[in-house]
Amino acid sequence: MQNVFSYTDLIQKMEGHERVALLVHNPENEFSRCAFRSIAEAMHLSQSISVFVADVSQVQDIHPVFKITSEPSLLLFVKGKLENVVEGCHESDYFKAMMNLDSLDEKSVENAQKEV
Repeated sequence: MQNVFSYTDLIQKMEGHERVALLVHNPENEFSRCAFRSIAEAMHLSQSISVFVADVSQVQDIHPVFKITSEPSLLLFVKGKLENVVEGCHESDYFKAMMNLDSLDEKSVENAQKEV
């Protein structure tokens, strides 16, 4: 997982990646640490998506762009377009299912939630 330090940095790092996930988190918050660990484990199980991390203490311009009001939040992008937001900490299998969806439409999201 690579850190991003601004919205512009995120946009630049997303270039050339069809599928991207961004974890917006606060490393001092236990739920954020839990999400970070689960996502790291999910990435180990499958590397079909590029994952970036934004620390809320260092990055303040991403929240308003994507209307993020809580952390941790995992933002899922396909071809540069935000497709889904997953809030909170979940098991690594759940994050893996979300990151491996071919199409992040509502029906696929519902199916992934049922599988976990």
